[in-house]
Amino acid sequence: MVIDATRRKSLVAAAITVAVTALGGIAVPASAATGDSSTGDSSTGHSSTGHSSTTAVVLAAGLRGANEVPVAGGPAVGDKDGAALEFIRVKGDKVTVAVTWRGTGRPTDLHIHQGAKGTNGGIKIDFGKLLKTAKGHSVTGTVKVTDKALLKQLTTDPGAFYANLHTAEFPGGALRGQLHTVTTVSDLKNGGFLASVVTGKQIYECKPADGGGYAFAQRDVGARLGGGIRHSFTAPNSGTPQWVAPDGTAVTGAVLTKTANGTGNIPELDLKATRTGKKHGLLARTGEILRLNTVGGVAPAGTCTPGAVVGVPYRADYVFVQH
Repeated sequence: MVIDATRRKSLVAAAITVAVTALGGIAVPASAATGDSSTGDSSTGHSSTGHSSTTAVVLAAGLRGANEVPVAGGPAVGDKDGAALEFIRVKGDKVTVAVTWRGTGRPTDLHIHQGAKGTNGGIKIDFGKLLKTAKGHSVTGTVKVTDKALLKQLTTDPGAFYANLHTAEFPGGALRGQLHTVTTVSDLKNGGFLASVVTGKQIYECKPADGGGYAFAQRDVGARLGGGIRHSFTAPNSGTPQWVAPDGTAVTGAVLTKTANGTGNIPELDLKATRTGKKHGLLARTGEILRLNTVGGVAPAGTCTPGAVVGVPYRADYVFVQH
């Protein structure tokens, strides 16, 4: 049987989705965020003529219950057992959402809010009507947004917005994640997946400091992610991170941007990925990696003994965007 290139690509993407889901990851399926059919209405009823840009902008968020911000006397928030991966694609006045969740109840509402990390803000785009089309633990669809100013803000400063998924048990918000720009992949025809740190340490070595004396500086990282993905540097002190899957696929990353994530947590990262392993499999089509929802991992402060090496535990979600 001969399989054409498009069909082969779909089969590979489907296999990756199945593999990641079976191993506890969260996969957004291929072609999920490329449709333009309008199947709902946004909550922004402004009468402007729409966002005229013909260039698609893709955003991503890793949603966790710990990111929710409770309101005194308000409804329950923060499902500690749940997680979700959400992609947003903005093209013209069409905003497409593709979200997959696990470990939480069926969503009752799905929104984009305006608000910085650690603060609550009002609903700006409502995807709630799309939930009736949800299949299993995923939903995709497109709404029309007529507020050009809002779309400009969303695409130029996505960190000022967050995705929020609500459930019956957590009506105030079960899972939340700030939005991040996907910089090297513009179409999401092959979707992506999220793999979390199962066990991991940021590894530091006591080295001469620029201002004199000694301080801990990054030497390596040692982590195991969901799906058996191993994460380290290509060599100690190389500064080049790599991810290696059990199937022999592998990628390295080059940092594009860093985003502070609070005192005591290493920054969130956006990295451009380069394939170094096999041509087909779990990581082979990875074009970009986002390190999100970081906890811990910061180098010890103060003086240290030259040559000393320490490992600081950390947690994070890694989003592998496929091209």
